[in-house]
Amino acid sequence: MTRLGGLLITLGACHSTYVETTLVVEPRGVAPPVAGEVGSPPRVPLERLAPRAGASIALARTADATLAYVADADAGVLRVIDVDRQRELAAIALDGKPAELVLLDDHRLAVTLRDRDELAVLAGSGLADAPLAITQRIALPVEPIGLALRPDDRALVVTSGWGHALTLIAVPRDRPLATVDTWDIAPEPRTVVVSDDGRFAFVSHAIGQNVERIDLTTRARERIGVSGVEEMIEMGDPRSHFEARKACQGFALVKSIAPEGRIFAPQVLVNTGVPGAASEGYGADDARELEAFDVAVIDEDRGAAFRESLIHRIRQTYQRPRCALPRAAATSLRGTLFVSCLGDNTILELEGASVAPVNAEVARWTVAAGPTGIAIDDANQRMIVWSQHAQTLTALPLGDRKHDVTRTLVLGHDALPPQLARGRELFVAVNDKRISRTGQACASCHPDGRQDALVWSSPDGPRQTPMLAGRLADTAPYGWNGSASTVAKHMKQTFARLGGKGLAGADLDALIAYVTAMPAPDPVGSPPANLIADGEALFRSDHAQCASCHGDDGRTPDGMRHDVRSFAFGDKTSKLDTPTLAAIAGTAPYYHDGRFATLRELLERTHGKMGQTRRLAPHELDALEAYLRTR
Repeated sequence: MTRLGGLLITLGACHSTYVETTLVVEPRGVAPPVAGEVGSPPRVPLERLAPRAGASIALARTADATLAYVADADAGVLRVIDVDRQRELAAIALDGKPAELVLLDDHRLAVTLRDRDELAVLAGSGLADAPLAITQRIALPVEPIGLALRPDDRALVVTSGWGHALTLIAVPRDRPLATVDTWDIAPEPRTVVVSDDGRFAFVSHAIGQNVERIDLTTRARERIGVSGVEEMIEMGDPRSHFEARKACQGFALVKSIAPEGRIFAPQVLVNTGVPGAASEGYGADDARELEAFDVAVIDEDRGAAFRESLIHRIRQTYQRPRCALPRAAATSLRGTLFVSCLGDNTILELEGASVAPVNAEVARWTVAAGPTGIAIDDANQRMIVWSQHAQTLTALPLGDRKHDVTRTLVLGHDALPPQLARGRELFVAVNDKRISRTGQACASCHPDGRQDALVWSSPDGPRQTPMLAGRLADTAPYGWNGSASTVAKHMKQTFARLGGKGLAGADLDALIAYVTAMPAPDPVGSPPANLIADGEALFRSDHAQCASCHGDDGRTPDGMRHDVRSFAFGDKTSKLDTPTLAAIAGTAPYYHDGRFATLRELLERTHGKMGQTRRLAPHELDALEAYLRTR
């Protein structure tokens, strides 16, 4: 158990083994209710149907209704919907974009506000006699997204995507929540689930090739490999084309209900091509081998993926079902796994007890655009799907009720302006032959408008995926070679390499408008102001010579091509375009071929090629790095 200012947080049982851990921690402050917020509204009997893991939709039952709580990121509201009567009861403005929500056991609701860097706590039910209202806001690291309760309901775990952080929050019953601790984890975390004993947090990542298991008592972190590469090498076939496969798009993570002890990690395996070998487009030339949907199965108790499952799925790649851009997942008491596929607007049902669920499709449904949330109502044998782009809530019958009518509630028009809404639709489209013949979407390599941290073979040599969000304005020319003077011309080149026919007219304008409007995330951390000031002075100085190419602010490059002696095997040219340094702290690995894993390594190993960083003393490098992290 954990003692927090008189509060005991107990780590409960894991299957048949009880583990008790004692931690001495102190709260790091609770944000008081802000002006205009109200106290706790009246309570009504409310049964939580949702699991303890967060999602964009959660279910609860009152005496005469099933309620769906929906995080509507586009409208910036929390919607309360009577599922049985198909009507909206309330829409609570949150002054921010909600990502995930979870129902606490004392009739409160916690919501991560992704663009405000905070957690909002609401009380009430959303019914007329108990309206929902914000009672507390808690500051969090940059871009909070994922949520999960520990089994005892007394602690909440939160992931922060751009802030690459995990935060533990105490949840005392009927009292304000309190931050316990925060620590760094791998980049771009998304969904989090907590083990049955409450000791471990399992975290998925939008980029990278692993799931993390984090000990909430010791901070110890373990990497759980989910790509299957190691298993293939162990089988004695290191030259197999599968060796190039890498896991990405790890947005979702969900625990099984039956059988117990399994964690499912929907993802995508991609073949980035042979390092140093040219390709016709990006990655493998064989369209069948470029990208494959996958579900890694993790043994919760061992903290490792099932080896048999990894080997089995590697051998049966061609038989896998299609699920483009997996984004959300849920499980049922029947033992099945449901995955939402953002790219083709489908929901896939898989057999969760299978050695390889990805090869055991049960059913699939086509739903409205943008399915980002799934909730299972086992008692009524139905699945509730939130389609963010279409602003609809759909009830789909399951099991013996599959003959029943599907019911869809349209909540309103897309909250985005029409041009941006169309641009987003094109950004995630995987079946548009104008964009790609390989079944890839823009979002396949640029999740959330960022970068996949992968290096792809291309006709010009190895090329690292650049980040788009907040980096397109005033940074021409485009592409590592600087061969496109406008975004439109660069897109034309990209579509051609993907085998697409190309976009034109209003659709091209819409896609450009959407990617250009993507905001850059806030800087991570807050180094001392004097350190940042020293770093800025160094950046602009003749001593370091950084600004001569990257501009005085690091965000406005000189628009020229330079030979910085970075020629890699397979490159067609030694001259590359000067990139913007906007949001550079979160875009590792670095250089066009991803040769540097960290920003510090980049600064220390490029003397005379880019600036004169070898002249800098360690404390000066500290200052320069601190300044770059604010870009």
